[in-house]
Amino acid sequence: MTRPLLEFDHVEVSFDGTPVVHDVSLPVMEGEVVCIVGESGSGKSTLVRAAMGQLGRHGCVTRGDIWYGGESLPDLPARRMRQLCGTDLALVFQDCLASLAPIRRIGDQVFEGMNAHRKVSRKECDRLALEMFERLGLDDPERVLASYPFELSGGMGQRVGIAIALLGEPRVLFADEPTSALDVIAQAQVVRLLARVNRELGTTIVLVTHNMAVVEAIADHVLVLRGGTVEEFGPAQQVLQTPAAAYTRELIAATPRLAAGCV
Repeated sequence: MTRPLLEFDHVEVSFDGTPVVHDVSLPVMEGEVVCIVGESGSGKSTLVRAAMGQLGRHGCVTRGDIWYGGESLPDLPARRMRQLCGTDLALVFQDCLASLAPIRRIGDQVFEGMNAHRKVSRKECDRLALEMFERLGLDDPERVLASYPFELSGGMGQRVGIAIALLGEPRVLFADEPTSALDVIAQAQVVRLLARVNRELGTTIVLVTHNMAVVEAIADHVLVLRGGTVEEFGPAQQVLQTPAAAYTRELIAATPRLAAGCV
């Protein structure tokens, strides 16, 4: 039997000693898209940040484990986590532009990020960035590379964030509510883009969302969280068409639709 590429194994996450995520298990197979859904405060982003080692000084995994490639991520020393994050594991934020320095050009920040993981000349970095921008459908990539973050729209910013994450050629791309700050058209564009990344590059994607329409458009499997506890987990079509939990049915009923033909 094929082992998961990434696996949350009975994970409990606590802040200042108080558990906020309880006994969550989630297998993520290589090459698939897994969506983690639930209302605000359900623990979706906490799971992703636990895998990336970004819980801060007050948070930690207090029970269970998160396995990647045979390694226990919560037990790894900081140096090993820095090696993995940005290369094997990458994260796309809810507002990518806000995660960038506002007074530095996009190209400068891309170069700094790439150099943190491998030696690359500025010329080669710009070439790779422009190729990725074009591949992800950014118009006038040279202008984007020379722009400051505030000169880009929200949809363009999310594409830039996804491009920066993909330049490290990660095996797993975590996307933490990458569409929630966008209008419905831009949401559809970003979902379509993530589907292309998964389909053409084979990148495994763990997508955090509260929108079941996004799940319908892109997911292979879906985990439903409520109050830090698993409500249900299964193939996306099964969960969407015959949900076992009343809470899942409520999420589906409350979800607006994405623009038609988004993937």
